[in-house]
Amino acid sequence: MDVQPSSKEFHQLMDKIAKAAHESPTYEKLAYTIEKGYKHIIFMTASEVAEQAEVSQGSVSRFCIALGYKGYNDFLHHLQQFVRKEITAPQRLQYSSHSNKNISNILKLEHENIDALELLLDRPEYKKMIDQIIHADQLILLSARMSATLLSYTYYILNKIRANVTQITPGSPAWETLELMDPSHVHIFSFVFPRYPTLLLEKLKILRDKGFSISSITDSITSPVYALADPVLSIPITTSSIFDIYSTPILFLNLLLRDVATATEGLDKRMAALEALEKKNRIYYETHHYDETLK
Repeated sequence: MDVQPSSKEFHQLMDKIAKAAHESPTYEKLAYTIEKGYKHIIFMTASEVAEQAEVSQGSVSRFCIALGYKGYNDFLHHLQQFVRKEITAPQRLQYSSHSNKNISNILKLEHENIDALELLLDRPEYKKMIDQIIHADQLILLSARMSATLLSYTYYILNKIRANVTQITPGSPAWETLELMDPSHVHIFSFVFPRYPTLLLEKLKILRDKGFSISSITDSITSPVYALADPVLSIPITTSSIFDIYSTPILFLNLLLRDVATATEGLDKRMAALEALEKKNRIYYETHHYDETLK
């Protein structure tokens, strides 16, 4: 038996759907379809929902607008925020396999996610995040489970921009002793995406209580990390697949690191020194070096 998400916002959405159901027989069909299969819905296109409810595709769009959304994709984005915290990998595999137009829907949602980034880059939280990354004496990148896949990319670039950057995940010796560091010299930059790892949230709470400054990126304003970090930025992800799609967070991180690099004084000298070091150590393939080794 499926368990409904426990968030207040989800129950408010279900109340809206229940009220809209009384407006017409068509809306009643759609309300019933969504209520009984909302976990399936996040993997379906508007036309698939229409087919299942036995209504027109236009009725699906009008129903979503009646609920207060711009259209079906806007409704889908909000529904995903509530459902993705609870939905399991086996359920994703089961539900996504039934949607034959799922790839098209995923691409549309990804375009909308990317479009939403522009507004984030003008927010004061974004400027504060840049400042913290630049000026921290020591910067710790912290995450767990699937969210931690973003660490290596971020660490690789940040290590070129500045010194004293470390990435830490559960199971490493540094994870166990992290709270013994001096909070006045360390800033924690955490990545917290669904399904939110309890171990990571508990560690962040310990660090917050010990006085560490913490910033974070997550997926939703309903994320539990909002109570543990400042600033926090919500980067949309797409759930309409077996695994969460992180292309938008990666693009955001690239833009963030670009702005960090631009605002970092003396970076040109550091980059030139790194380039000279890499050339000296023959880090990258060069044709004439390869030809010389063959002689």
